[in-house]
Amino acid sequence: MKKLMLFFAGVFMLGIAAVNAQQVDTTGTKTQTPSATQQPSATQPSATQSDQYIQKDYEMVKSTDVPSSLRTTLKGSEYTGWESGSVYRNKSNNGYMVRVGSGDQTKNYYFDKGGKRIQDPGSSRP
Repeated sequence: MKKLMLFFAGVFMLGIAAVNAQQVDTTGTKTQTPSATQQPSATQPSATQSDQYIQKDYEMVKSTDVPSSLRTTLKGSEYTGWESGSVYRNKSNNGYMVRVGSGDQTKNYYFDKGGKRIQDPGSSRP
């Protein structure tokens, strides 16, 4: 009989230990309400798909390092101000992209490695 009482006391203690082991401490965690989540505002700059494409595939080139074939093409009136703009070289096919203007007036022009103007390579992407 004594052994039976010790057995039940042991099972009782194990049961209490198992119940206490399953308690979750929530004092250190913070819960956010849906209204507290931050929504992107209109003042935060967001990278456009074109900008992401540039950062991934192109590297910036100094205007003094632009090849002569591209310089000849850029002498056209359509590209005035390219010297103060940005010139990027495509890492994979050695093509070039020239950004002229600033803000909403920015235009991107794409050229092959020989300086001939081509269609925007990013426009065929989904």
